[in-house]
Amino acid sequence: MAMPFNDSQLLGETWPGLANLTQSILAALGGQGFRNSFRLDRSQATCLLLIDGLGWNLLQAHARHAPFLASLMQPDSYFRVGFPATTATSLASVSSGLGSGAHGIVGCSFALDQQTELSPLSWTTAALQAEAQPAAAPAPESFIVPPDAWSLASAQGIAISTVMLGRYANSAFSQAIYKAGRILPAPAYDAYPELINTALATEEPAFCFAYFGDLDFAGHLFGPGSEGWLKQLEIADQLAEAIARKLPERVQLMVIADHGMLALDSDQVRDFDLDPVLQEGVGAIAGDIRARYLYVPSQQDRVHQRWQNHLGDHYRVLSKAQAIAAGLFGDVLLSQAEARIGDLIVVPTGAGGIIRSEVEKHASQWRGHHGALTDEDQQVPLLMCAGQG
Repeated sequence: MAMPFNDSQLLGETWPGLANLTQSILAALGGQGFRNSFRLDRSQATCLLLIDGLGWNLLQAHARHAPFLASLMQPDSYFRVGFPATTATSLASVSSGLGSGAHGIVGCSFALDQQTELSPLSWTTAALQAEAQPAAAPAPESFIVPPDAWSLASAQGIAISTVMLGRYANSAFSQAIYKAGRILPAPAYDAYPELINTALATEEPAFCFAYFGDLDFAGHLFGPGSEGWLKQLEIADQLAEAIARKLPERVQLMVIADHGMLALDSDQVRDFDLDPVLQEGVGAIAGDIRARYLYVPSQQDRVHQRWQNHLGDHYRVLSKAQAIAAGLFGDVLLSQAEARIGDLIVVPTGAGGIIRSEVEKHASQWRGHHGALTDEDQQVPLLMCAGQG
């Protein structure tokens, strides 16, 4: 069961988790100016393997399909990623060491301006409202404004590299977030262990980030825990073990995820496209099905109250000011990011979601979803071991 959101869950020095984990890793590698809030031990070289969509509760429930990862599990080896719990935001937090309010990639889609919606993973724009004229996609290299953690570490002599499948290597999104170091494209996952080992075989402190994306894809299409999802979990587990066996003992391997995932409860799902009560007063809607942004041109308080009353206890509707004050976007908020966030933020407290059956036909039919503040969305593994090579 999904757990309801409570403000106290956001308190603690590691929130937002992915941003602060990156800071901690770089501090442990000897980087200056980074905060080691995870209290990691000093390391000469670290590989961070991210398995997209592997929530902590999912790994616990299906541990027998991932024997290597299960062998690394401890009772408290998990953390909360940040908000919204979605791939584009989370990967930007990993590379920048910043919360979403600072790096500015505030969801799977969001308002770039009053006319334009940006979908960062595809780096494409669309009309935010009917008949609007969207702007062209911005230059990816300059989208994240503050200095990112990887670039700061690289300038201090830490060797930074990223291993990913070749189809992602030259994308605009990769150009936006992986500013530092080398991108090492792999023809297939079985090439990862050698590429990672080569990237870390330096005398200087070194950090290599590796990305596995197929578990998330299977979870969206077939649902977490499905046969297709379990097959990808087994592949991810075998990959993690192969990387560990290749790395020398001096290298620290860490395995995490960017978010969790759950199947929606149809009784709690609401369809914006078919519900006039939800549509009234809303100029535009964007974001994830489990982390919606509402752009409201006027009478925000009325729309806020109407949505909360209509959705009931299965959802929490927050104003932008409430969400910022609660720390959802981290402790630093740039004006560019604040402008992109909806006037209202809608998050389910259980297994619901706001779909758009007419405008977002494919996503509305997916089995698995994420983005919100429940444990199922937020809690991901933090598994560690030394190389075994």
